[in-house]
Amino acid sequence: MPDVDPTLAPPSARLLRLPELPASMGYGEEHDLLRWSARRWLDEKSNLSSVRRLVDDPVGFDPALVLEMADLGWLSVGDLEGEIGPVHLAVLAEEMGRVLMPSPYLGSALVLTALSASASPAQRAGLEPSLSDGTKLGSLALEESRGGLDGGTLSTRAEHDGDFVVLSGEKIHVGWGAHANLVIVSAKEAGGGIALYAVPLPSPGVSVDAEAGVDSTRRTSRVSFHLARLPASCRLDGDARSALPQVTAIGALALAAEMTGAADAVLEMTRAYACQRVQFGRAIGSFQAVKHPLVDLMIGVELARSLVYGAAALFAEGNLDDALIAARMAKAHASEVFAGAVQRGVQLHGGFGFTWEADLHFFFKRMLATRASFGDAAHHKRKLAASLFGQLPDEP
Repeated sequence: MPDVDPTLAPPSARLLRLPELPASMGYGEEHDLLRWSARRWLDEKSNLSSVRRLVDDPVGFDPALVLEMADLGWLSVGDLEGEIGPVHLAVLAEEMGRVLMPSPYLGSALVLTALSASASPAQRAGLEPSLSDGTKLGSLALEESRGGLDGGTLSTRAEHDGDFVVLSGEKIHVGWGAHANLVIVSAKEAGGGIALYAVPLPSPGVSVDAEAGVDSTRRTSRVSFHLARLPASCRLDGDARSALPQVTAIGALALAAEMTGAADAVLEMTRAYACQRVQFGRAIGSFQAVKHPLVDLMIGVELARSLVYGAAALFAEGNLDDALIAARMAKAHASEVFAGAVQRGVQLHGGFGFTWEADLHFFFKRMLATRASFGDAAHHKRKLAASLFGQLPDEP
């Protein structure tokens, strides 16, 4: 019989559970229409052939496509109070993940999320139009070398001096930072409070340096603040402590959707190859040792998709507590599924899977870069475990 101590009652933590979802999971005919129109547009404008072309391009993305996406209304999906929202964002991110679209789209969308969560109406009116119409690009500058996503380990400091604020610190992995016109920066203030700042680029005392990342389809930068003296009006008026978890969770959700689309593309790529590659006089896809792992991958992709749209539906309903948990589930699972898909795909492609000629290597590099963004699987599982168990006796 297991060694059980009945005197140790379960902690009074909020129990982790699968939230109750609407029957449609927030997904309807309008989202299907968006999916198929986005797929047609992406297959024409941003297929894997264009990815290869942009790898060696000094900019790395096509600015004209950003303006086209703005005309389609896609850049507004990050606005939590807009007509289109988290479910639309998940659809677009999944479809862009299928083709590994090199674009600052997600950064601008998440800046709109941050503004809708923490900026005053006047601040939003001044900043949002140019982001929504694609004339300016935005990015989040939250992550630091020692974390910083949730605000608990921030080393960037903000000191107020009359009508100015002085920022000092360094942010890493800022998506398309070299081309951003606006970054949302998290910083710790005197007294231990946290605030978000909308910092225009370029600005005096702010330097942007390209990072040597593994994924050439999504370029990142290090943004450093050298006692940067900025107008105090850059500070967003809302409560950053409540806004940060929401912004980072939607970022994690968007990446989970993107990784789901990418994993699905790898599955289809590998299935097609297994139907064509002949060994021992027959297609390798006819062997059980090939078929069954791909079936397992198919199940994993579909589960990831369900978790993504379940979380998106909860955000759309305004059920933030459950949405945060669901987004963690989605990001943790999608990260592992994408990694497993790429590993299996490379294995079944054999030596060809490692070559430049195989599109698969682009997915491998995207997987390495994306799985750690907005928290890797281990990070989210630790947070989920804390929700499930709380602080147990004798736990450090």
